[in-house]
Amino acid sequence: MNLRPHHLLCIQKFTGHGYSPEFTAHMTAVAARLRKMPETRITLTKGCDDLCRKCPHCSSGICSSLDKTAALDAAVQKICGLSFVDSDSWAALAENVREKILSSETFHHICLSCQWYELCRNTEVSYD
Repeated sequence: MNLRPHHLLCIQKFTGHGYSPEFTAHMTAVAARLRKMPETRITLTKGCDDLCRKCPHCSSGICSSLDKTAALDAAVQKICGLSFVDSDSWAALAENVREKILSSETFHHICLSCQWYELCRNTEVSYD
């Protein structure tokens, strides 16, 4: 599965809300699959990824929110020591992000400008 670096945050904080019903259903399915199969191999990618396929901000593989999402990706990469094309299991990547971002004040710094920040800051990460 190909994911943008910032989606390592979003998937762990996801509570069933999304940009559209189609996107929300897709995100729900992806999050459930990763919880059920934590050994799923994830490759970090630049631009629209497997999760973005159903996002209304993605058109013909181009993200209309690229400036914002690229900044989120860069922050996650820097703090977690990740690069595009890095590949590891969902479990390993998710743990790295939980340890270095989600369990610290760094989360607030990175995600403050996101439209979902208020929802996410009040959402506990499930470790199942």
